[in-house]
Amino acid sequence: MAGLKLVTPATSSMGPFFGLPWQQEAIHDNIYTPRKYQVELLEAALEHNTIVCLNTGSGKTFIAVLLTKELSHQIRGQYQGNAKRTVFLVNSAMSANQQAAAVRTHSDLQVGEYTEMEETSVWTNHQWSEEMNNNQVLVMTCHIFLHVLKNQILPLSKINLVVFDDCHLAITDHPYCEIMKLFDDNNGSPRILGLTASILNGNCDPTDLEQKIQNLEQVLKSNAETATDLVVLDRYASQPREVVLDCGPYLDKNGLSSRLQVELDEALDFLNECNISIAREDKGPTVISRQILSDCRAVLQVLGPWCADKAAGIMVRELQKYIKHEQGAINRKFLLFTDTILRKVHALCEEHFSPASLDLKFVTPKVLRLLEILHEYKPFERQQFESVEWYNNRNQDNYVSWSDSEEEDDDEESETKERPEANFPSPFTNILCGIIFVERRYTAVVLNRLIKEAGKQDPELAYISNNFITGHSIGKNQPRNKQMEVEFRKQEEVLRKFRAHETNLLIATSIVEEGVDIPKCNLVVRFDLPTEYRSYVQSKGRARAPVSNYVMLADSEKTKCFESDLTTYKAIEKVVPGLRTSSVPMLAT
Repeated sequence: MAGLKLVTPATSSMGPFFGLPWQQEAIHDNIYTPRKYQVELLEAALEHNTIVCLNTGSGKTFIAVLLTKELSHQIRGQYQGNAKRTVFLVNSAMSANQQAAAVRTHSDLQVGEYTEMEETSVWTNHQWSEEMNNNQVLVMTCHIFLHVLKNQILPLSKINLVVFDDCHLAITDHPYCEIMKLFDDNNGSPRILGLTASILNGNCDPTDLEQKIQNLEQVLKSNAETATDLVVLDRYASQPREVVLDCGPYLDKNGLSSRLQVELDEALDFLNECNISIAREDKGPTVISRQILSDCRAVLQVLGPWCADKAAGIMVRELQKYIKHEQGAINRKFLLFTDTILRKVHALCEEHFSPASLDLKFVTPKVLRLLEILHEYKPFERQQFESVEWYNNRNQDNYVSWSDSEEEDDDEESETKERPEANFPSPFTNILCGIIFVERRYTAVVLNRLIKEAGKQDPELAYISNNFITGHSIGKNQPRNKQMEVEFRKQEEVLRKFRAHETNLLIATSIVEEGVDIPKCNLVVRFDLPTEYRSYVQSKGRARAPVSNYVMLADSEKTKCFESDLTTYKAIEKVVPGLRTSSVPMLAT
């Protein structure tokens, strides 16, 4: 690929089998020797309240489990007696499952999981008492713990340790902050352990970094720590090859993109100018319509007309559900107006291309660049193996088969792709384990479909088995409900397939940037550029395979601006280790 030199296992000087993602996961999870920096941070956590600042994939959760085990003498025994309980706090139900699994894997402690606010909020004291008696470690979402504390179900005096996952959220408007306000300053308060891969939220100047750390330390009543042996840490942290690609402008040769842009702009201008008296702005009759048309316009701008047509089709089906249940006459009219606009988008697209197949003349340069990148990861041919004898003698029990079957989203048409056996290589030749990060849900949904269509038309992309995952963490005043639970189950199934290598490419929103356990990836693509340092460092941290690439796709008009942002991110990366190690005593509160 001209202008882009990606280092893949195929081109690595270490040979084609070095650095494949599946090789990094051969050791069973419960056979785990703590690394030097993990022991160092554990010792700090045993002495005082600690915020562990380590990159994604550096084993922060394992440090929390080690600390739990070191203090486990305080939680063994009867809760009604002198025994206390350890609490793991998370921001999402998905993270709760992972944290609980880690404790169960690395210890003999009994673990309870609590993620359903609607269910647990009506539990009686007797039900909670049973949970306390039966479990020594309680893994729960922040909303549930806040409810438990405020209702004195579990007093702080009966907790020996509270672990805050993604603790950087504590300096935002988040339940973590409310929880810490309930902690006393006396000796009866539990030990605190905060875990974070980035203490920064939003953009931050390197000169403001020290103040950010001090704020977090003050809120959590803790000292920020990282490993002083940064050389040892670097051996385990991600060091991907970073590439910024200027994808160039989109040339609208037939005028379709401009025509669609005008239609959507005019419709949104009309909705914005509608002067309707409402009690709450977020409940107005135009809210859903404006959101849908804005999302359709975003897909058009980022992916091009072909994808905008696909997005419009999905949105029309979703709109039918809203229209069917809408009782208000005005609301219904706005929904029908939106439906008409989307159908017009589809009609205009049909004049230029057939929706039945992918037409690359109607996608943006970003999409074309992405497909070029994916070509770089096409599987090896069997005859290219340098280690054929090793391949023939491999242990069949050490890998799972790749699968090209997957459950589609409800909004997508399910199609089973039949691939000839000759064109579907062994998992030991399939070298891709990648994530594409996007900003919006519809971008993920439609890009996922586009890559599937590309695989049908291009034999060199037929090796890709892709899926998408979107969703939201639990924010302030947003407890989980049944609909969110159904969506969570779908997401967990997508992640299960990715972890099992049944899927080798995941298109994801920021939900996968942090707090989700996924394999070591050898390709991470930022389809939409990171807008803040935390997003940059978290997504880059997913490229953890020894031979990996972190590719950021930029539009021509955004390249210059992003170069300045990237310079700032690099400056912060240089500042953070020094602040967290040599300056920890100065920053302690």
